[in-house]
Amino acid sequence: MANRILSTVKEWLKAFGWAFLVAWLIRTFFLQGAFIPSQSMEKTLLPGDFVFISKMHYGARLPITPLAVPFMHQNMPFTESKPAYLDWIELPYFRFPGFSEINRNDCIVFNYPLEYERPVDKRTYFVKRCLGLPGETLSVFEKKIIINNLDTIEFKSDYQFIRHIKSNNSLPQNWLDSLGITEGGLVSNMLDYELSMTDSVAKYIEKMPFIQSVNLKLEKENDFQSHIFPHNRNYAFNNDFWGPVYIPKANVKINLNDTNIVLYEQCIRNYEGNKLDVIGGKIMINGKEENTYTFKYNYYFVFGDNRDNSADSRSWGFVPENHIIGKAWIIFFSQDNTKKWYDKIRWKRIFNIIE
Repeated sequence: MANRILSTVKEWLKAFGWAFLVAWLIRTFFLQGAFIPSQSMEKTLLPGDFVFISKMHYGARLPITPLAVPFMHQNMPFTESKPAYLDWIELPYFRFPGFSEINRNDCIVFNYPLEYERPVDKRTYFVKRCLGLPGETLSVFEKKIIINNLDTIEFKSDYQFIRHIKSNNSLPQNWLDSLGITEGGLVSNMLDYELSMTDSVAKYIEKMPFIQSVNLKLEKENDFQSHIFPHNRNYAFNNDFWGPVYIPKANVKINLNDTNIVLYEQCIRNYEGNKLDVIGGKIMINGKEENTYTFKYNYYFVFGDNRDNSADSRSWGFVPENHIIGKAWIIFFSQDNTKKWYDKIRWKRIFNIIE
């Protein structure tokens, strides 16, 4: 009897071990799940969406931090500061072949680049839309994205922007909810509203007889904002007027000077591991004066679809290729935590392909 029980236990442990290994392999090299916590990608992705990240599209990245607790990302459960990994060993960046390159308009998932205190693959997950590719020059003019001085590039058409609304009547919240308007509200007692909405919703609202005007909220050109990358007064950028700036491409050499170094110092120092100092106007890379630099990685420029409520590349700069985890692929489940239990599940979003 004891032998039979021991044999059964061994069989269960063996089955559990194989299941654990298969699940780890799938998560590491094929598909990984993640919840969407913020509104920065509305209306493409909503808070409460559970998405599958495809690591097959761009090729799976080999784990950079191998000494880690499986299925744990940053910290151990029920702790705020105890890491679920050891950074004693960090492997060099390597990516397996994938189905495709990263294309414009792809929703990509990546590790937040500025978390320098963590290894690359243990940094916080972000999801944004890739709109600038390596080797391109990108600018934003009156919210419109321009690539290589051309405004004919095809982008996803229905982004969300903040509009100034002047109304003759108060706007009921249930009416706004029915239009998918969940951010903003009344800003004066003269029935002035600031509401975040897509172009198609704005055009619909403009036709309402009680609406006087619908106008984009727009920053002023050359209005320097210190929270906007590169955080330097030589570049008077803001969210609506940004660039033009060249996006680094692997193996491409660029000229450097004491002005444009602020655009690329993160890439050179923090992402590509060089010692960089600017002394008396001279650029010193690894102790040698340089006026050019050849990049090791490809870089990308990303935006949130909720354009006026998104911390993205306009705030913190380029995304290096070694930070990219995969493509946001399928919405596996979705729930609205602002609703009651029987209305929480967003049935129409389940199994939708992310575009």
